[in-house]
Amino acid sequence: MAEINVGDRVKCQKNGNTDHDFYAKVEKIYENSAYVTITHYDSRDDINVVELQYRAVISLKKMTLAQPSDGEKEQMQAVSAAMLAD
Repeated sequence: MAEINVGDRVKCQKNGNTDHDFYAKVEKIYENSAYVTITHYDSRDDINVVELQYRAVISLKKMTLAQPSDGEKEQMQAVSAAMLAD
């Protein structure tokens, strides 16, 4: 497993909060998990991601270093800066 650091872009496996994989940016690293901001997600998870306020804590074992390809970006919902504003 590649070492994951703050600021890395990662692909996270689906979990109890989402039904599909998603992409995120790592904000904080804990011992076995990371706090992430969701950047791209499957539109079928829209309600779940909004309830999470575009943030989640995910096990490091459930993520890999990756960025969405251009094809995936077209199929996935992107999170805008306005959505993340408090």
